[in-house]
Amino acid sequence: MSWRTNSLIVTLRSYGRKMGINRLVARLVTSQDYEDKFQDEMLVSIRKGDCVWDVGANLGLYTTQFSEIVGERGKVFAFEPSPENFDKLRGAVNKLDNVKLIPMALGSEAGSVGFQQGNDPLGATSKLVGGAGAGIEVAVKRGDDLLGDGKVEIPNVVKIDTEGFELDVIMGMGEVIASPRLRTLCIEIHFGLLAERGQPNAPAEIENLLQSAGFAISWPDSSHMMANRN
Repeated sequence: MSWRTNSLIVTLRSYGRKMGINRLVARLVTSQDYEDKFQDEMLVSIRKGDCVWDVGANLGLYTTQFSEIVGERGKVFAFEPSPENFDKLRGAVNKLDNVKLIPMALGSEAGSVGFQQGNDPLGATSKLVGGAGAGIEVAVKRGDDLLGDGKVEIPNVVKIDTEGFELDVIMGMGEVIASPRLRTLCIEIHFGLLAERGQPNAPAEIENLLQSAGFAISWPDSSHMMANRN
């Protein structure tokens, strides 16, 4: 476990969030482009011919970049449950032959779940909100099940940005994570949303699960985890 997922640090982050301190500190110590290091590390981890899973593809910002890097011999599977975001994603990648779009969420169990569309122009705050009947109903599948059904291929790199459902995605990918073909996972950790869902220890659980599977963990910034196979 790293210091970032230590229970005391997570508690202090939660307290700071409630008091409005975190946002103030972030403005003082981080630049507007604080995600740049994470983005650079993620993109450099991808190789020509790779298979990449973009879990929480949103409008396709990273999907299109992944497509360019993997080239003609590679493949990108882009998962996006929001009907509104998915339409825009489809428009962004409709000329990219190496991208396959999958209109569903990944999770720990197959079924359906409520989805809330974000109000921001980019749809970036869209998120799953719980059981069926809450918000728009969207389909959820386990990554391992899609793999078993032949709908996807084992990835070399996985990017996960699922607004508080990071652990759920990981829990449904046991076979994928165990595969030696998977080199890297790039995960945005939403500490606040995980705490709201009653999963304040999820960041530590994710670290432990991935370390047990042979991955080394690093944090390019306070909200992004990189897991690289040793």
